[in-house]
Amino acid sequence: MSNIGTAADHQNCIDVHFDRSSAYWTDIYEYEDVDGTIYRERRAVVLALAQKLGLPAESRILEVGCGSGLTSVELAHEGYRIQAVDSVDAMIQRTRQHADKAGVGDRISASVRSVYELGYPDSSFDLVLKIGVAPWLHSLEEALREVVRVVRPGGYLITTADNWWRLNHWLDPRYWPPLQPVRRQVRDVLERCGLVGPRGASARFHSTGEFDSCLLAAGLEKIAGRTVGFGPFSFLGWKFLSDSSGVRVHRRLQQLADRGVPILRSMGTQYIVLARKGVATSAPPGR
Repeated sequence: MSNIGTAADHQNCIDVHFDRSSAYWTDIYEYEDVDGTIYRERRAVVLALAQKLGLPAESRILEVGCGSGLTSVELAHEGYRIQAVDSVDAMIQRTRQHADKAGVGDRISASVRSVYELGYPDSSFDLVLKIGVAPWLHSLEEALREVVRVVRPGGYLITTADNWWRLNHWLDPRYWPPLQPVRRQVRDVLERCGLVGPRGASARFHSTGEFDSCLLAAGLEKIAGRTVGFGPFSFLGWKFLSDSSGVRVHRRLQQLADRGVPILRSMGTQYIVLARKGVATSAPPGR
């Protein structure tokens, strides 16, 4: 997590990071390497979960952290009307461009909004998607409370987390998860001594159990969850597989994980969850 102190400073740092890298988050879905493959498969799983819900065309759908809008565009092609929001204007502009290019501009309303203050009335949406947002939040709990507020009772949330148990980090000493606190402390000391610059934006990882507990505390019932993505694999930061070999290894491990192989099924890079808001659930305390 970033060492930036206040929530506002943290959000500003994240917004600057994504503003500068907005082209990358569009192009990544076209890459033929492991990262591109994983992001495409994550999106495919999310869309499959949404389609299996069988929501009628008039259902109200919100995508929080829409990025370049590719998921919203796919849902619009299914006949839905989407509210797409992001905290970065460059992402909203790309969403509008992609929607117009795909011929679904009239089905997607894109606007700059904060996940902590969405500005919609309570119980506004039948389905909310929050994909790739959790790693960058100053407070996962506050964001979930706001998202749950705008989901109707009995409505759904599809969300993801960057998995703390991801296999590729456990196989590389440089990224070994138990050493994260030590690495963070060393980095803080180096920053205070002026030996390195500020850390800036960095992603936070969540274990599947931790993420499930946060969803439950927010008033959500987990319906389904799975991990997706294996790699890229490295040793001491050196990637030792070619892109094509890395993709083949990922796909083989994903096949085994999808068959329910113990331990491996929980070690993908991305944790994807479908959850439902209880019919009698109101906004959690604290709002």
